[in-house]
Formats: sequence, structure tokens, C-alpha cells
Amino acid sequence: MIKKYQKDFSYSYTTGFYPTFELIKYKKEYLKCVYVNPNAVDTEGFKKLQISIPKEKIIISENVFNKLMLKENDNVIGVFDKYNDKLDKDDNHVVLQRPSDMGNLGNIMRTMNAFSYKNLAIIVPTADIFNPKTIRASMGSIFKINIELFNSFEEYIEKYKDHTYYPFALQNSKPMQSLKNIKKPYSLLYGNEATGLDRELLNENTLKIEQADDIDSLNLTTAVAVSLYYIKNLENN
Repeated sequence: MIKKYQKDFSYSYTTGFYPTFELIKYKKEYLKCVYVNPNAVDTEGFKKLQISIPKEKIIISENVFNKLMLKENDNVIGVFDKYNDKLDKDDNHVVLQRPSDMGNLGNIMRTMNAFSYKNLAIIVPTADIFNPKTIRASMGSIFKINIELFNSFEEYIEKYKDHTYYPFALQNSKPMQSLKNIKKPYSLLYGNEATGLDRELLNENTLKIEQADDIDSLNLTTAVAVSLYYIKNLENN
């Protein structure tokens, strides 16, 4: 039986039908088993589950849900082995420097998926990408994108040196709306929720999202969403 999640585990798990089906659809090769609450065996979700994976991987048990103290509607737990991805070197990247909040991290994955960005580079230290809270916040989008971790931005640049880098920061920057075309493949850089990007990462392409003077800054997830929406529309026009 699985235990309450810890970062050093070799496995993690989804909670809820939707993220679990995303796991099965996109990362089925890493699936270990699926626990189902007896309360859910008469649902349409369970019927779909039965035709999606081998029956020997379905375990009906109430104890595991009580042990993990999940929400009442979390009637499914998908257990999977952790895995490593590599980014597509020819595609565009989102780069996060030291993200610290699991909710933000998961929501950014979900936002990326909404705007068809499939490659996420993360400069460590970082919030745990495989924590069930991150996975739940992503609503399973974690399984649709490539995620690669780097010890430093220099390590990332060395591997993906053909990208054009567009940092987002309030200082030494020009309005995002002044960007009329963008060179591909590109990387969009975002800093930590509290401290922003390191100054040495800023360059002549540094952009800012214009905002009212009487607020400090946008939430990281909001900033990523606004900029991805703008740039995706820029590409399409």
C-alpha cells in the first residue's frame, strides 16, 4: 500500500479521475496501479478506467484513502514511477528560476498547456514537481509537457544555446506590447515569486507587463498567463 507522499520516494500519485486519466493517456508506461474507492465503482469514470488499463492494475480499497486523508471526491489514486524528460531543442521554452510554490508551479503547467507550450525548464532549487499538490494544481497537464531541471541558468544556456532569451522583469525592461515579432526558437524567463529574476539574466530583450503604479507586481502565475497569451497571439498574427 502506498504511503503519504515524501519527496525522496521513487513514485508519486495523482488524486481524482481527471488527472489520473491524463496520466494514463500520456505517461501510461510509468503507471504502477490505480486505487479506487469502493464508493466510485458504479461511476462512469470507473467504467472508463476498466477499459483503459489492465484489470490487475486496479485495486479497490477504502483504507488507502483514509490513510492519505484525501478530499471526499478524490475517489481515485493513480500511482506512477517518477521519470525524467528532455526538452525539445527546436521548440520554444518557458524557463522558471527557483519557483517555490507548488500551487503556482502546477498552475503554470496548466497555463502552458492551454497555450500549447510543451517545454518547461526549471532552475533549481524548486518546488517539488512530482508532489501530488503540484500535480493536482496542474490538473494533469504535467503529463503533457516536457520538464527538465538545471542546476544553473548557465547549464541551461549551454544545452540550448540556439534559443533567443526574453526575460520578464520590471527593471531595465521595455513594455511587452512593444514586441512586434519574436525570434524562434525562444525562451521566456520568469523569476522566483519573491525575488524575481537575477539581474545578470536580464538582457536587451527584457520585457515587462505594464500595470498600475499602486501595486507591487503580478502573481507569477498571472504574469506567465498574460505573457503567453500575448506572445501566442503575436505568433499567430
